[in-house]
Amino acid sequence: MNNQSIFAFCIRICISTTLAVATSFFFLYVSQADNPQAHVGYPTRITIPTIGLDQEIQPVGIIPVIVDGATYFTWDVLDNHIGWHNRSAFLGQTGNTVLSGHSDVKGRVFQNLHNLHIGDEITVMSERQSYRYIITQKLLVQEKGASIETRIKNAQWIASTEDERLTLVTCAQPGATHRLIVVARPVSKIH
Repeated sequence: MNNQSIFAFCIRICISTTLAVATSFFFLYVSQADNPQAHVGYPTRITIPTIGLDQEIQPVGIIPVIVDGATYFTWDVLDNHIGWHNRSAFLGQTGNTVLSGHSDVKGRVFQNLHNLHIGDEITVMSERQSYRYIITQKLLVQEKGASIETRIKNAQWIASTEDERLTLVTCAQPGATHRLIVVARPVSKIH
């Protein structure tokens, strides 16, 4: 396995005998869950009527992967479910709420994400409340064969943000060579 075959959005951790030193990119993954605002709720279900999606969401964390003696971290991607990155923002908070899922294997929960358009509506539920979002951006970024610099730049799409947003991520193109990223903002904040 080489660096190019690892799922996108990884960071490298350099290990010494006494100390693990993270590169500056480690901080892309600083937990927004530690935000002092009250936790409004984590996502439990998503509906996107325009593509017929009504799916349960489960929390996911990061997992270590060792490649060529170096340790990388990547987000776990669930089979048959959409995953909420548990270090991303809670619903209703300032920050980036990140959801990921497979599009062409293992449940294909995001198989129709490519059919979404700017202006389409997404509803995400917590145990107590529904949150409505409008898609404002949709883009395709290279993953397989991309330089580490490009992959780090791509990782900014799932990093913490100063605004409240929802980001959906899935594999795209045959062979998962790219990632499809859909960004949506709360209906209440769209003018």
